[in-house]
Order: sequence, then C-alpha cells, then structure tokens
Amino acid sequence: MANTTNQGWSKPTVGGSEDTWGATINTTLDAIDTLVGPVTAAEIAKLDGLTSSTAELNFVTNVTSAIQTQIDAKAPIASPTFTGTATIPVAAITTATITTANVTTIDLGDWTVTEAAGVLKFATGGVNKMKLDASGNLTVVGDVTGYGTI
Repeated sequence: MANTTNQGWSKPTVGGSEDTWGATINTTLDAIDTLVGPVTAAEIAKLDGLTSSTAELNFVTNVTSAIQTQIDAKAPIASPTFTGTATIPVAAITTATITTANVTTIDLGDWTVTEAAGVLKFATGGVNKMKLDASGNLTVVGDVTGYGTI
C-alpha cells in the first residue's frame, strides 16, 4: 500500500489490496472527516464571493499594533524628572506650595490619577475610566475617537 503525501494516509494498492481496500478507504475517510470537522453550509456561504486579499484578512490581526504605533507617534510620553518643592500660581489663591515625595495619587478636582505597580488609572467620580500600563497598553471605558477635535 502507498501513503498520501501530506497526511500519510494509507491508499489501497490497485489490483493488490484484495479483501482490505474497503477497510483502508473507510479508515482514511474517517481521518479526513475528523480533520475537516463539522463545517456547515452557513460557514461555507460566508466565503462565497469573498474578494479579500491575504493582506486585508491579516489587517484585523495587525490593527491593534497599528493603533498603538499611531498613539506612540502622536503622543510620546516623557518621564517626569521634577522632585522637590515648587510654587505654582492658582486662580483664586496667590500661590500654592506642592511638595513631591513619591506621590501615587493626584487629585485634579473631579478627576484623580493613581499609580500602582506601573499602571496609571484615571478616574472621575471615583470610577476608573482609563488605564495606561508600563508597556504602553491603553484601556478605556467607552468609545475612543481618533483625529477628533475638542
């Protein structure tokens, strides 16, 4: 008996597999059925008329990476280097003194920014709305608008 090239399934030998060809073919058909699995007509119909290229199909896989590249190019994040005391003018107050000492939470009125384990979390009204991790991954609650105006 010879085998198929790709899967190595047994093929009956023409004129030489008397009394065994039926079992050989049945075993091979069972293997093909297992390999193909339960393909439905609806799944095949989805591909009917498909004109997408491989690059277009791969776009879905690469979209997250492409978005991150655009974010990195538009808004590079610089490491803060200031430590110590600074005097900053405030509208209703003449000056305010802020001393930094490894601050992990910044209160900005309705908003707070908290850092823990290399993750920045942005919250409003006590509810986290966005986080930025040390790898540059940005997670938001709600919709994200790119190239909008404010």
